[in-house]
Amino acid sequence: MAKFEVCCHKWADLSEAGYGVSILNDSKYGFATCGNLMRLSLLRAPKAPDAHADMGRHHIRYAIMPHKGPLDSRTVRAGYNFNNPLIVQAATGKEDAHLFSAFSLKGSSSLILDTVKRGEDDQDVSRGDFKVRSGRSIILRIYESLGGKSRGSISSKLPVKQVWKCNLLEDDLEQLEVVQMADAVQVDIELRAFEVATYRLQL
Repeated sequence: MAKFEVCCHKWADLSEAGYGVSILNDSKYGFATCGNLMRLSLLRAPKAPDAHADMGRHHIRYAIMPHKGPLDSRTVRAGYNFNNPLIVQAATGKEDAHLFSAFSLKGSSSLILDTVKRGEDDQDVSRGDFKVRSGRSIILRIYESLGGKSRGSISSKLPVKQVWKCNLLEDDLEQLEVVQMADAVQVDIELRAFEVATYRLQL
């Protein structure tokens, strides 16, 4: 961590080999650490370019999470859970249970499935002037969260025909091998340290 304020989304951590402590935040992204002192910036009030920045009433949430061992994926996942708490709703009993197992990510615990969305260029959802892609696709954005090479696999019970590794604009870069399992398809992936990878599953 830097001595002066730096941007840390969702969490910051101060650890040694045997134990450490994480500070989780709900959209307050300024942290600073000097020695054994950690600071979380709650408000900012510059007068330019916005003369009214952070003025008004605020509801601020943060949490202290001590942990055994060095920094690992528990802190990353706790930060996501803190920012996106589980919402429980009553169901009619008619929902498709397969939606909950449509995708799964297995392998290194440092791999985080951050985004699941439709393809921006799919013909039924495209709204821009870009070239429209026929058919439907699902975009999965996965990143490596701890700074090391990580391997894993994506599984899906959807009728996936092809899987492509893409850039952030969802342009195809490399077609990946799809392995047909008993009731799902599987694709092996490998990410570099802190890599953000985008995968397009063509249905």
